[in-house]
Amino acid sequence: MTSKNKNVDRLSGLPEDIISHILSLMATKFAVRTSILSKRWRYSWKLVTNLDFDYTPTILCVSSFVGFVDHVMELCKTRQLQSFRIDFSSCSVQNSKVSNWIDQAVRLNVHELDIHVIKQLELPLSLFTCKTLTKLRLDSTVWKCPCQVTLPCLKTLDIIVYTNPLVSAFKLISGCQYLKVYI
Repeated sequence: MTSKNKNVDRLSGLPEDIISHILSLMATKFAVRTSILSKRWRYSWKLVTNLDFDYTPTILCVSSFVGFVDHVMELCKTRQLQSFRIDFSSCSVQNSKVSNWIDQAVRLNVHELDIHVIKQLELPLSLFTCKTLTKLRLDSTVWKCPCQVTLPCLKTLDIIVYTNPLVSAFKLISGCQYLKVYI
């Protein structure tokens, strides 16, 4: 092997959709960090199809992490999110923030939504009429379901509610005509 072959950057030569797929396989914080690798990589993370936010108290203060999520959601340019996962089970975050992030994920045609929060969750109305959602996991102390639910593609539902789950759960299930798995 010559020294010329040792310095070849094969990753940057890949098509943008392949790079986006590779970045989608990592946690969002790591995908965003790749923007410092080169000018070519600076904006590649904006096209990831999986967004995974997991707050760990030892890394950042809550407000910094919330700012990071806001920033990523604002700059995300993908036309379709395969999955959106957010875990704030170790701290409390403003309801309006979480609701706004879910609403943005719905607008990005999310397929899988996985939400873990420790307090009452106010879900945006757009979630209950999402035409692309196929898998929904909610882990929250309390959440409410509106009267009208139409989730035509939802096949998997996993809900964990600690307070008065029956009314909201039955409303949600009744609006899922193709539901195959209910956990």
